[in-house]
Amino acid sequence: MPMIQTDRRLEVSEAAWRVIVREGLDRTSMRAIAQEMNCTTGVVTHYFRNKQELILFALHQVTKRLQKLMEHAIANVSGCDRLVAMLSSFLPIDKERQEILRVWVAFLGYAIGREGLMVDHQQSAGELRQVIIQELVALQNQGEICSGISPEQEANILLALVNGVSLDSLIQAESLSHEQQEAVLQHHVDGLRQSI
Repeated sequence: MPMIQTDRRLEVSEAAWRVIVREGLDRTSMRAIAQEMNCTTGVVTHYFRNKQELILFALHQVTKRLQKLMEHAIANVSGCDRLVAMLSSFLPIDKERQEILRVWVAFLGYAIGREGLMVDHQQSAGELRQVIIQELVALQNQGEICSGISPEQEANILLALVNGVSLDSLIQAESLSHEQQEAVLQHHVDGLRQSI
């Protein structure tokens, strides 16, 4: 795909992202995205055939942003601190990650009942789970965490913890502060070392 067309698709995707964050996915339409971009609906449909195709592309951009945040967070970190940094990348501790969370939650709701979208969502979540499993195996091999821990089971627990803390920030009137979110995660990871 030519670079200009790829860049334009990213522009459309970013406009969709802004509309989703501001108005929710149910009110996100090709027309609303075109209005956000100050262009015609025809411009949007030139790059994306329908809303589902555009939303799927936008979700892939969420995944790419999260991967970049994670890569940056773990660049110069090792041991259990690396695991904490990796998982903290998914907590809504700044404006960018709060927007990512809103888009992710909106997409999840939209994907329910749409098998193709749900499969894609599950594939993305499965890839993240594998990264965490690999990190836990590496930490066990380095003697950083207890060898009796099941990396597969612990990855599920860590993802449930991060997802729960993240969703709490959306639904609770008095949610955990950014520091408290990270402290909950740190506390759990510290517990993985206790029985070494």
